[in-house]
Amino acid sequence: MQSAPHGLQIRLSAAHASQEGFLHSAAQWSAWTGHLDVNGPLLSALPPTLDRRDVARRVEQLVPDDVTGAFTVAMIWGHGTTGYGPYRTARVLTAEKKPKGHTVAPNVRSRLTESVEVARAAGAVEGYRFLNNKPGRIAGLGPAFFTKWLYFVTARGEAGSPNAAPVLDALVISWLSTYAQVTLRPGRTDDYARYLEILDSWGAPHGLAPAEVEERIFMLIRDGGG
Repeated sequence: MQSAPHGLQIRLSAAHASQEGFLHSAAQWSAWTGHLDVNGPLLSALPPTLDRRDVARRVEQLVPDDVTGAFTVAMIWGHGTTGYGPYRTARVLTAEKKPKGHTVAPNVRSRLTESVEVARAAGAVEGYRFLNNKPGRIAGLGPAFFTKWLYFVTARGEAGSPNAAPVLDALVISWLSTYAQVTLRPGRTDDYARYLEILDSWGAPHGLAPAEVEERIFMLIRDGGG
């Protein structure tokens, strides 16, 4: 398998500074998702800044009893500073195009719960397969964001867990094409499996898990790419 691009190799072998946290709009998230299940108290208790490691710990604490809250926190991180995250998350959870005033759809809650069980029991690829196809597919939740959900639920509270499913979104797909000449098709389970194999091969010589390689790719993207 081909070697990691030079810029990434430097990141893989160098001392690592964790991905920085970001400010999120608590008011917007409360306005769109605060009425869902017990999200109101949860959102009001969140710190103003969230980072990958903090979210991993919070999702692990929430998943057993509050999958809605766990998913919402994961999406806050996943959407970052984009303004449409609260609305889109509400649409996913309620299964409504106009989510205001609606509650969490029972089938969405059950599929999110089952996705946790599948991914933890059978691994990242099977978690991807479940959410990418019927009957597990959730309307409005595409691979770019369900891999963020899978990342946190498989990390089990440890952001650098060897079992954590790495995120694969359009930014990573574009970076891999530009800098590594790796072509991945979004929404293809077999391509996600190949992505894991690539990240594993790049990280193994440095003792890094696939999700730790993915984090470094995101940091390269943030810093300009190469």
